[in-house]
Amino acid sequence: MKKLKIESPGDFIPMVASHIQQVAQEHDGPIRVGLPGGRGAVSVVQGLLACDPSVLERVELYLVDERLTGPTNQDTLLDVGLHEAIERGVFSESQLHIPHMAESFFPEGCELDLLYLGVGEDGHVASLFPGSYPDLDAKDAGDTAYVTDSPKPPPERVTVTYRGFRRCAKKAQTYLLFFGEGKRLALERFLEAKENPSSLPCMFFPREWFPVDIVTDL
Repeated sequence: MKKLKIESPGDFIPMVASHIQQVAQEHDGPIRVGLPGGRGAVSVVQGLLACDPSVLERVELYLVDERLTGPTNQDTLLDVGLHEAIERGVFSESQLHIPHMAESFFPEGCELDLLYLGVGEDGHVASLFPGSYPDLDAKDAGDTAYVTDSPKPPPERVTVTYRGFRRCAKKAQTYLLFFGEGKRLALERFLEAKENPSSLPCMFFPREWFPVDIVTDL
């Protein structure tokens, strides 16, 4: 696991573009990318849009959680560049996949190539908050789960579960994004590695031997 220090989230944009271009060179066919909503999505989307159009047309984006009331994470992705790309004809709405309440959000046999996850002040990723593990990693858990009591608004969300990540992202190069001063304590707790995913959900990924790197401006 590497810790990648950047001066600001904007510095991550060319790194994302490089990640995607590298995957494009390694195999043919779809390039499947999991990404967060909120601020963590901005650098990912802008890095994606910096890629050559021949690469961009191969990308399938999987949003890892969605808000069910108020401004949605899909709205955020569209606002930070995807809407303009769709209007220019270099990206299609069908390339953006929004989580829904279905057992198989990911197509059969789908494996993500890249996974970007913003980490919250409490160590949550997607809408997997403290206390959500191990229930959402149980063998009978689907790819997604309905969250009714999110500790941060809005309370109702749909999220990819630990089981969903385990099934479709175990081989994905995973980047945990700790951006902003408010994430300092979560980063310190993560680096101490004394907790488990029940109290610090982002610990799920190194504990389960996902290929993980940390990216931070702290």
